[in-house]
Order: sequence, then C-alpha cells, then structure tokens
Amino acid sequence: MMPQLSLYLDDSAMELLRERAVGSGQSLSKYVVNLIRHDEDNPAWPRGYWEDVYGSLNDLTFVAPDEVDVPLDDIALFE
Repeated sequence: MMPQLSLYLDDSAMELLRERAVGSGQSLSKYVVNLIRHDEDNPAWPRGYWEDVYGSLNDLTFVAPDEVDVPLDDIALFE
C-alpha cells in the first residue's frame, strides 16, 4: 500500500495544478510526484555553483570591507 498525503489548496492553486497535470497527460498524483522528484534532482543552484563563483570577481576597483567587530544585532540598518 502506498502512503497518502492530504493537501489544503485554495481554488486557484488547485485549478492550476489540475490544468498542468492534464496538460502533461498525467494523473494529478503522478504529476505531483514528478514535481517532487524533479525538484530533488534539480536544486535551485547548480551543484558546485558557489564553489565556482566564490573568488571569481575580476574587478580591480573592488575592495573587500573590513571585518565588523560588533555583534550583528547591534548594527542599525535603518534609523
């Protein structure tokens, strides 16, 4: 027996989900399972993105800021 999941969606979200499932030629359950699996296989940031980007700035005018020696909670962003 397969586990079941109940979701509470507003009418517009449910309609959109149904339309996309029908448009993909899948049942609603199969469509949602594929959404979950696709999300798991395709994270928002590609693997290694931050490792490749960090330190790659090629701008001689950029100067790294000094380290802050106060607790972050004490910094007032807006006054």
